Order: sequence, then C-alpha cells, then structure tokens
Amino acid sequence: MGVECTGRNVEVTPPLRTLAEERTSRLERHAGGPVKVRVVLTHEKHRFVAEVIATHRRRRWTAQEETGDPKTALVIAFERVDAQAKKDSERRRDRKHRGAAEALPLRRANGSGEEEAPVRAERRIVRLGRRAATKPMSVEEAAMRIEASREDVVVFRDSGSEKLSVLYKRSDGDFGLIVPEC
Repeated sequence: MGVECTGRNVEVTPPLRTLAEERTSRLERHAGGPVKVRVVLTHEKHRFVAEVIATHRRRRWTAQEETGDPKTALVIAFERVDAQAKKDSERRRDRKHRGAAEALPLRRANGSGEEEAPVRAERRIVRLGRRAATKPMSVEEAAMRIEASREDVVVFRDSGSEKLSVLYKRSDGDFGLIVPEC
C-alpha cells in the first residue's frame, strides 16, 4: 500500500492522511492486491478539490471532487475510484466466465414452482484451426493416439476396411467407435 498525499495551498493533516490510508486499504480489497494511490488536495478561494489517482498493475482509476470541506471531497473521490475498481473487476470476471454462462444457461421456474428445462441460445459451429487428417490406422492405434494426447476424438481411415471411422472417449472412460454404413 503506497499513499502519497500532496497539498496545494492547504496542509495535509494527519486525520486526512489516515482517512486516505483507510480508504486505500478498502480499495485494495476490491482491486485484489496492492494499490498505489496519489492524493492531491487543493484549496482555491472557498472550495477544496480532492483528486485521487490509483494504479494497480496495469489499471488506473482517477476521480476528482470539489466541495467546501476537504474531508468530504476526499471521501467522495475515493468512493468514485472504488466504484471504478469494482466495475473493472466485474468486467474482467464476466469476460473470463462468458463462455461458461452460455454453455450452461440458468433454469427457469414456471408458475407452479417446477423448473423447466434450460432454454439454450442459438448453437454455434466452431471449426478447428487445422484440418483433421484421416490417416489409415487400426482401431487400436487410434485408441493409443487418444490416450497419448489430450484429444477426445480421432477421425481415421480403418486400415482393414478402408472406411472412415470415428473413435471417441466416453464419459465412463471407455471408447466409442462410429463406423458409418456407406
């Protein structure tokens, strides 16, 4: 936690510095790590301006508030920076888990209290970046290829019958074989 307080035409008192440190520790909880904060208090005529600049890793949040009291200006500026940090962390979390939410939609409850089956959004076809090679091999070789790699499906040409076949790993740990009749 690094708090740098600067006063322009105003003295930064120990209670203001303590308030800035408390708010910084609260901000660190929302940001998820150490935050460097720069506070600039300015006194012009009859108003106080508090500017808070917070940096965390590669993110930067700024807020500026102008009121008649330096403590109030500082609190409001920190609230704005805190709101920006919360919004940023929610945005990153939503972006990270966006695919999982689409794959497993929430169940809807109908009026009788029973849950309906999940309503799935429009399905997409996702093509692989590479073409699947259909090499001639036996079923045993295809099974060894699945076990040796992280692949769940192998498309191959059966060396005995020269037919296109698909071998896949089942959820129970066994293998499934699909041989189309053509």
